[in-house]
Amino acid sequence: MSGSVWYFAYGSNLNRAQMKSRVGQILEERPARLENYELVFNKKARGGSATANIRPAPGKTVHGVLYRISEQALRALDRFEGVPEHYRRIEVTTVDHEGNKIEAQTYIATKVENGLRPAPHYLQTILQGAQEHNLPEEHIKSIKQAAGLA
Repeated sequence: MSGSVWYFAYGSNLNRAQMKSRVGQILEERPARLENYELVFNKKARGGSATANIRPAPGKTVHGVLYRISEQALRALDRFEGVPEHYRRIEVTTVDHEGNKIEAQTYIATKVENGLRPAPHYLQTILQGAQEHNLPEEHIKSIKQAAGLA
């Protein structure tokens, strides 16, 4: 990695204000999708609620946002995400709204537990971010479904 990297956000980091508070400057951002993965809430948070995660799922798609950030910002994000204990960083191939394939970093949970639901304020942060970036309505519905609301 040299200079800057692309980071694919799919959970609460969709929320621009939260993302800026964690990494400082965002160099560029654009909506994107990650094919053959699905969004799930199976990462246990403090208090027993769930945080967002992704898992391989042929034929499914996760919509999110690509943020171009500095390498230093990515290391700061690693600390916020609890790498390596809670999440690990992986490289994925995303597709932006113009059809360009972009290699990006994202996070996947190290330990998962089924039957969890996100806290209402956490879910609201994700939904606000999805709306800020005009993610597809069907994806916003799928976030609610994954959270057990539909």
